[in-house]
Amino acid sequence: MKKIVCIVLALILLLALTACGSSSKKDDASLTLTAGKLAVSAEIGYPPMEYFDADGSTPIGFDVEMMTEIAKRMGLELDLIDTAWDGIFAGLDSNKYDMVMSSCSITPSRQENYLMSKPYVQNAIELLVPVDSDITGIDSVSGKKVAVQGETTSHDYLRDNDTGCEIMDYDKVINCFDELKLGRVDAVLTDSVVAAYYLGDELDNYKVVWVNSEAEPIGITFRKGNTALCEAVEKVLDEMFADGTAAKIAAKYFGDSAGVEGIR
Repeated sequence: MKKIVCIVLALILLLALTACGSSSKKDDASLTLTAGKLAVSAEIGYPPMEYFDADGSTPIGFDVEMMTEIAKRMGLELDLIDTAWDGIFAGLDSNKYDMVMSSCSITPSRQENYLMSKPYVQNAIELLVPVDSDITGIDSVSGKKVAVQGETTSHDYLRDNDTGCEIMDYDKVINCFDELKLGRVDAVLTDSVVAAYYLGDELDNYKVVWVNSEAEPIGITFRKGNTALCEAVEKVLDEMFADGTAAKIAAKYFGDSAGVEGIR
C-alpha cells in the first residue's frame, strides 16, 4: 500500500511540474511572437532615429540603441527588422513582428487602430528651407514644391490643409533632403528631431521657418490587445529614464537630452 501511495504521489508531482512548465512556456509565448526574442520593426533610413552606419549595413541611431537596451533588460534577443515605412503597420497587423519602434508619432488615428506606449521623445513637424528662401512659414508655400516622406504625419498635414503647395512625396526622408540640396524642391516638412539632425553642420545653409503648434510626441506601436508586452516595455522605459540611460542616448544622437526631458 505504501508503495502504491508513493507512486501515486510521484505521478501527481510529475503532472504538477509538467503543468507549471507548460504554463511558463505559454506565458513566454504570449509576451512575444517567438519565445526569447523581441522582434522590432523600423524603417532604417530616418536619421538620427534609425539609419545605417558608414559601413552601409550596421543599424545605428537613437531608436536602435533604445530598443537594444529594452531587449537586453527584458532578457530577450533583439531581432531588428528593416521595413519600408508604407508597409510597416500592415506588417504589425499580420504578426510579422512584436512592435514598431520607428519614430511613430502618437496620433488619434493610430491610437484608434493600435496600442501605443507613452511618449519617449518630444517632437513636432517643422518646415525647413534654404537660408536665402523667400518662404517665411507654412502660409507662404503656395506655388512652392514641398518635399515630405510619403505616408508620414508631415504628408498628412499637407494633404489635410490647403497650403497651395505642390506636394513632393518620397520613399525616404533622406531623398527629401537630397532634393532640397540639389534645388529641386523649395522646402522639406519633417519631424523636428530629423530637421535638427540635418541642420547640424548646415546651420549656415538652412533654417527652420515654421513649427507646428500641435506637438507630435513619439511612441512605440503594438497590436491592439497586446497589453502584456506594452506594459513590460513601459516598465523598462521608465527605468531607463529614471537612471539617465535615455538622456545619455539622446545626447549622443540629438546633441543634448532636451528631446527626452520632461517627457516622462
